[in-house]
Amino acid sequence: MLNGADALLGAKRRRDDGLRAVLGKERHALFASTKLLVVGAGGIGCELLKNLVLTGFTDIEVVDLDTIDVSNLNRQFLFRRAHVDRSKAEVAAEAVQQFQPGSKVVAHHANVKEPQFGVEFMSKFDAVVNALDNLEARRHVNRICLAANKPLLEAGSTGYLGQVAVIRKGETECFECEAKPTQTVYPYCTIRSTPEKPVHCLVWAKNLFDLCFGPADESNLLSDLAEEMRKFQKEDPVDGEAVGKTIYKQLFEVDVQKQAALEDLWSEARPPPMPLPLEEALKMDTGVSPSGVPSVAVLDVQQVPSVAADVRGFVKAVASMYAPDRRKLVGQSVFSKDDAVSMDFVHCAANLRMTNYRIARLSRWDAQSIAGAIIPAVASTNAIVAGLEVVQLMHALKAVAEGKSLRESSSRAVWVRYPEPSRKKILQPSRLQRPNSECFVCSAATARISVRSVDDWKIAGFIKCCIQGGLGTLRAALYHNRTCIFDPEYPEASEEAEEEGLHPDWTLAQWGIGSGALLQVEDEDGGFSCNLVVVEDPDLSDEAFPGGFRVDACAGPQVAAEPPSKKAAVESKAPTPPTEVFELD
Repeated sequence: MLNGADALLGAKRRRDDGLRAVLGKERHALFASTKLLVVGAGGIGCELLKNLVLTGFTDIEVVDLDTIDVSNLNRQFLFRRAHVDRSKAEVAAEAVQQFQPGSKVVAHHANVKEPQFGVEFMSKFDAVVNALDNLEARRHVNRICLAANKPLLEAGSTGYLGQVAVIRKGETECFECEAKPTQTVYPYCTIRSTPEKPVHCLVWAKNLFDLCFGPADESNLLSDLAEEMRKFQKEDPVDGEAVGKTIYKQLFEVDVQKQAALEDLWSEARPPPMPLPLEEALKMDTGVSPSGVPSVAVLDVQQVPSVAADVRGFVKAVASMYAPDRRKLVGQSVFSKDDAVSMDFVHCAANLRMTNYRIARLSRWDAQSIAGAIIPAVASTNAIVAGLEVVQLMHALKAVAEGKSLRESSSRAVWVRYPEPSRKKILQPSRLQRPNSECFVCSAATARISVRSVDDWKIAGFIKCCIQGGLGTLRAALYHNRTCIFDPEYPEASEEAEEEGLHPDWTLAQWGIGSGALLQVEDEDGGFSCNLVVVEDPDLSDEAFPGGFRVDACAGPQVAAEPPSKKAAVESKAPTPPTEVFELD
């Protein structure tokens, strides 16, 4: 009679024999020796990891920043209720190793954009397989894989739609060869003074979070409140609950009174906002369900909380941010929909502002969907996409092993189309396309950014909105005439920055940059660099480009790859106040 170890060994041999019979000896050996990186362990990632180990891949590393939430359990099938609040990457790795004992799956509970996951890290893998739902992270992985010259399997899903693509430098389109839909940009005045929709209040609340707990940023649309909101950061110790109540009074009572006094903004059709004194708000303790009637038996996160609950939630979130375990993060925090405290802050703040402006308030479920730009995931779509991704990975690895171009192989881009299939086919494959000659990420093209006037943009704001927001960089340096004019180590004006010859508060014009100027962008953390032409366009449409800039690609001149000097030698000029331009996240 076999003991437990012998039984497991026998079962593994039978699985290997079955795989070898299906795949053939050569493919089976190829997959078993392949080292893979999987980025993302969510809806697609869970299905993907399961498929990979059951297809014979035994050396995998997985990176994911998120922890498991109860809302994940209906579609991310490697997770159980007992796993809530644990790392997705770690739990997924544990689960799939049970499917294939003897496989090695290493988990990294971290952000793939962190420096340790740069080109050197990516270079040790034979291929990278994406399972991300974040545009910024997908751009980053795309650029790192191009820099490391590693095949990238890129996939995504939106409801019932999905797609899979295979990317390799010089052979196929990269992720950024075709423009991706950008997030809606809202006019400053709408967000700051005259919100009309819940999304306006959520954008306001996200900017408020950055103002209260993030790095100093003069381009924040609430920067006029910075002194009041940030003064507590220097206090030690801090009574977080008292801070929460003070901020509440300033935002939802005092500031609203000031806004209501701007008579030119209001009319009978658009009445002024209502101040919401703390004592009165705490008495408004009746919640409503999503249907607008008193709360019914639905999930707590799907109920619209009472105004009083929003007040308590807001104060509690502020107190949590100033609690000992998070105090050191104040001043450098970044909003994340997956961080419970920051999401509570944004949800409650947005709902309170909606109350000020007589806008129907939201449940936490709806607020998180809008704040994170989430379209509800469909488990069957994720399963289809993950399966297609493994099939295309198999084709890509075979092509690389045979020394073939991916475009000469069986690799395809595949679209999942439902409920409106193409030619009655839910799956629509297409040949891999050549790189776009006008892509400023993977080709020799030059990025072009059009602005209304170079006098309108301070260099720090230009970097944040146009370079980081428009080009998707992480920590970019900017060079002009081989001289560094912006270094991410010195994002704000200071004596140290001035000693390095850097002036983040100068405008583009003060740096001698006029229309048609050629700059160089260097983002070492993102493995990305490009040439950049700045063009003035006084007729740039406010309606089409409310952020005040437009990004294009163009065939531009290339500059010899000589190391630019970091020290800037520019004659000092008295700064002139620019016209403020905002682009919202």
